Amino acid sequence: MRVSTSSTYLVTAQSLGSALERVQKQQTAVGTMKAITAWSDDAPAAASAERYRAEESDWTSFQRTGADAKSWLSAADGALQSMSGIMARIKELGVSAVSGALTGSSRSAIAEEVDQLRTELTDLGNTQHLGQSLFGGFGAQALTTDSSGAVLSTGDSGAVRRQVSPTITLTVNVAAKALLGFDAGAGQDVFSQLSALSTAVRSGDTAGIASAQTVLGSRHTDILRGLATVGTTTNRVDAAATAGSVALEDLAARRSQLEDVDYADAILKLNQAQAGYSAALGAAAKANLPSLADFLR
Repeated sequence: MRVSTSSTYLVTAQSLGSALERVQKQQTAVGTMKAITAWSDDAPAAASAERYRAEESDWTSFQRTGADAKSWLSAADGALQSMSGIMARIKELGVSAVSGALTGSSRSAIAEEVDQLRTELTDLGNTQHLGQSLFGGFGAQALTTDSSGAVLSTGDSGAVRRQVSPTITLTVNVAAKALLGFDAGAGQDVFSQLSALSTAVRSGDTAGIASAQTVLGSRHTDILRGLATVGTTTNRVDAAATAGSVALEDLAARRSQLEDVDYADAILKLNQAQAGYSAALGAAAKANLPSLADFLR
């Protein structure tokens, strides 16, 4: 069967086109270092790579949320440590105040320090973090002082929550109502008891000092409990962050296996494709040499 010249040209052109396409594909792979540049290259692998990329995005979001949670907890820890230090100092002052050798001016000095510590404790209770009350839940402020000097709880018990992994959502704040004794009953909050302690110290009322000290010991325990909660939550955030880092590394490695190319292998395949294209060009040139009929035209 005689093969027409047009058929020969068509087959040759298709062969050259395929060889050139292979060269271009390998050049793209070497240039981008990616095995998949379009879904048509490998649809199943491209779908898997996209799934891994989506999971990486989720874990990256969890890591950012975890960092925000850690900042909340760090701020709370600092404030609570300061509160605990104040309560420890108040206990020392209460012990000193029951000494029978104290003069009136000495008792006044102790009472004055108690009052100052009460003000410091109020300021710490109103600590802000990123423009939001640290201990006031969703309220604008945790504490206010009325015209009589009494400290009132004006925040709420709203829980500030952060999702730090696909399965873990944590509360990262501590509410002042429970922390400072406003939930313990009327007059049992730390500020009321500090006022009672100051009054008892000034008058030398040892029974009143002892009573206030007992309640203040419970309030100190509440603060220490808050510190323990913050510490435990911080540990969980750290564990989630570590798990997130491991997950991100694993997902990146899996995606790389699908998308990335081995440079040496890519260069080898490029050289093979170029050699194939050169051979195809040579074959096409020989196949289309002028015949005797071309000279007799």
